[in-house]
Amino acid sequence: MTSSLSPSATDALICPLLKTGRDGCAARFEPARYQLVQKHEESEERLDLGFSGSRVLERLLQVPGEVVSRDELMAYAWEGRVVGQGSLNQQIYTLRQALFDSRNQIIQTLPRRGYLFNPQYLVVDEAAPAITEVPAPVAEAPATLLMELPAPSTTAAQSAAKPARRARSWQVAALAGTGMMVLLGLATLGFRLASTPTPSFTQRLDLNGLEVLYVEKSQRMLDSLVKETQLLVDTMGDMSTESTRLIVNMSPGFYEIRCLQGDGRVNWLKVHKSQIQTIPSNHLQGCLQ
Repeated sequence: MTSSLSPSATDALICPLLKTGRDGCAARFEPARYQLVQKHEESEERLDLGFSGSRVLERLLQVPGEVVSRDELMAYAWEGRVVGQGSLNQQIYTLRQALFDSRNQIIQTLPRRGYLFNPQYLVVDEAAPAITEVPAPVAEAPATLLMELPAPSTTAAQSAAKPARRARSWQVAALAGTGMMVLLGLATLGFRLASTPTPSFTQRLDLNGLEVLYVEKSQRMLDSLVKETQLLVDTMGDMSTESTRLIVNMSPGFYEIRCLQGDGRVNWLKVHKSQIQTIPSNHLQGCLQ
């Protein structure tokens, strides 16, 4: 099966809307909260996927219509941990149950190859913000992506019928208060305190009203993260004109920076390690705004 969406397009879908196997029910995937929100006609139900289940679905949604091997899914969902094949089987089963995928048409199994997410069940929100992409310097370096969380949406038919109610609902959620913003930041960062037995090491820094929180799995990794991103964070501190929170952590091959805005938005800047010294200033400014 060939996907009609390019990988770069699906990367922008931080909270993508998915069709399910049940009529009248869609689902919104919120990777920052490790949740899948089932959206019925007049109600919503939140399902906790856990860190590993969320990562499995996230990886499949990065390349809808393309096969992702079992080994790659396990490495992505259980980074640095040794687990059995049964753990992946259980997460796939749980995701299918959450999507009412009783016939295995949404998450499809390719024997001896892996799994793929059927792109026909992915609803693209045309109002989602565009991605700004930095060309890779040479062959191996992925592009830098700047992405902003889109407002939760319903299916296309529901969006046409009830735009006013959807807008009010999102505004209420966005203005939930500073306390909720802190919780959202912790979830967005993926502290993994509840998801993995590995403790988190943190360090806080205040730069001209720019509050920075670094998080890593060990003190050695934390010290390295602070040192390697110092110039980048200093530059963003000089650019910041309003009180903003940054959460900085590392994923394989990348530095991840999340800018928490006072109005409830979270901008995500993902920088390949080879580009840490060359990221354009307009990308940094875009994350802060």
